[in-house]
Amino acid sequence: MDQIALIRLLYSLYTVDLALIIALIVRLYYEVRISKMRLSIDRLINFVKYEINGIRRSYVDALHFSILGGVSLSMLYTLLYPWIYRYVIAHYVMFAIAVPFIAGLLAAFAWRVQVFIRAINVHNFLGVSQDFRGKSLTLQGILMAIILLTTSTLVLTILPSLFYIDVKLAITIADYLLIVLFYARPEVNLFMDFDRGLPNIRMPFNIKDVINGKVDASQVKMGVEKLSEFEDYEIHSFSSCVEIGACEEACPAVAAGRPLSPRVLVRKLALLRNSAGLEADAFKVINEDELWACTTCGACTYSCPVGVRHIDIIMDLRRKLVELGKLDQKKSNLLLNLSQYNNSMGMPNYGRHDWLKELGVKTVQENPSFEYLLWVGCMGSFDNRAREIITSLIEILKVAGLLDKIAILGDEETCCGDPARRLGEEGRFQELALNNIELFKKYGVKNIITICPHGYNVFKNDYPKIDPWMGNVKVIHHSEFLEQLINDGKINVGRNNTVFTIHDPCYLARYNNITKPQRVIVNKIGNLKEAKKHGAQTFCCGAGGANYWYDVPEKKRISHIRLEQLMETNAQTIVTLCPFCNAMLTDAARVKGVEDRVRILDISEIVKASLIKPEEVKAS
Repeated sequence: MDQIALIRLLYSLYTVDLALIIALIVRLYYEVRISKMRLSIDRLINFVKYEINGIRRSYVDALHFSILGGVSLSMLYTLLYPWIYRYVIAHYVMFAIAVPFIAGLLAAFAWRVQVFIRAINVHNFLGVSQDFRGKSLTLQGILMAIILLTTSTLVLTILPSLFYIDVKLAITIADYLLIVLFYARPEVNLFMDFDRGLPNIRMPFNIKDVINGKVDASQVKMGVEKLSEFEDYEIHSFSSCVEIGACEEACPAVAAGRPLSPRVLVRKLALLRNSAGLEADAFKVINEDELWACTTCGACTYSCPVGVRHIDIIMDLRRKLVELGKLDQKKSNLLLNLSQYNNSMGMPNYGRHDWLKELGVKTVQENPSFEYLLWVGCMGSFDNRAREIITSLIEILKVAGLLDKIAILGDEETCCGDPARRLGEEGRFQELALNNIELFKKYGVKNIITICPHGYNVFKNDYPKIDPWMGNVKVIHHSEFLEQLINDGKINVGRNNTVFTIHDPCYLARYNNITKPQRVIVNKIGNLKEAKKHGAQTFCCGAGGANYWYDVPEKKRISHIRLEQLMETNAQTIVTLCPFCNAMLTDAARVKGVEDRVRILDISEIVKASLIKPEEVKAS
């Protein structure tokens, strides 16, 4: 073929590529419009920042950025070819710029191969249909093809001859077509949800609106049965899954051999929508055990590079099971405890804080000028091990001279409502929440200290949706409070050679991004050795999502997996920041017979053990 013919072919291919790039822009705009998402320069800038920060957030996010960056670079180079293809140096410059993205794309392809193999094993374990297997593996194959095609277009950039430019432009046609068909919606879904945040799970109704007559109670729908009953963002979410597999990689239920894969769950809903429409019954493809196997740890949603909201979807389906009364005895007992005793432990509420009064802690009635309300919680009130954690915190407050600034609710304290909400009993949760809010208003609560991340999360993120007044209340986890006491010089701690590792609770680190206070404290006291999964990338203890109160079929307990991960550090002490995490890991250590090899202590306990008495500080 002569040069003129090659140039004609180049421009023909270029025209098709240009049309596909325009088609992608149109498709992206269309997806944004149907999602009713506002499109603004500020949001686009924040979105780009989010994508760039993903490089530091997780390995999978970095791979996703490589794919997005590689595709964008490929399209930019394609647009530039009519002007710069004659300049050999331009090809070398473009290739040099592309090298980091090529490396990222190759790593992404290796990841895809791993996901493909794992998916086959998960499909076999869950017993999914042959139709699902075929469509699942086909979609994964398409994503791998996009990665390889994009990589090829960037590699061919270095070759300046017209023949190779034509080859590149021919490859980009296939690449861009697949991107238009399969990648536009997932990227728009991320654009919709990148700033939604894990705690922002929808509230199906507001109990205050029902009480005030603004909403007819008979019209309130707790959960979702038909696909059309999901919110638009949830439908767009499960329709955007391209089986990247990050959710499955991070999911503790998958690791434990429970009957759940978040990837499989959302894809089943997507395929059901495609085959039967929005009026289809979600429970035609979703099993009850799948929903109860979830610990609501948020690892799936947090890890998904295209913003699929697995937790929101699971919670809406759980609510329907509760509404229909599809609960076993243990789940029913939990709700009975909350209704009969106003606490999750099934203990009489009378005298729940008498033991604290013996430590010198006053109630809000006895100390009306209190500055901080100490929320003791169900575990702290009734569980003997959790009481030790509270006792350590009280001892620290005494040393700091702050005991008079603290008050408790005494017999008026009830459950914060988190177990009910995570189980799916939204009505009971909101009743408990509204009662607590009224108590907070009655006593003029301005600051709440809690040892439990679950209470922390509902007070900070869920209660303000019921009553905006709660937005004025500062919620403080005791790790934050202890760090402040140390920084302000109210208490002093000594350093030793103990090697610590930290177990970050999901609802503290992942849901609320509190990861620094505990590390500041531990590093002041001893030597910190991080587990592979730590901070916002933490691994669940197994208690979340109300799992603490019921059993799920599994091959291996999640708490045992987490204990093994923590013990790989060879730390002498595991530091916990949640009474439920402490209980789960302590039980795992007992069952596995390693109690003599590692101590499991709350952060308040290691601070108390390291306190330097004021007289010792003066002497030094």
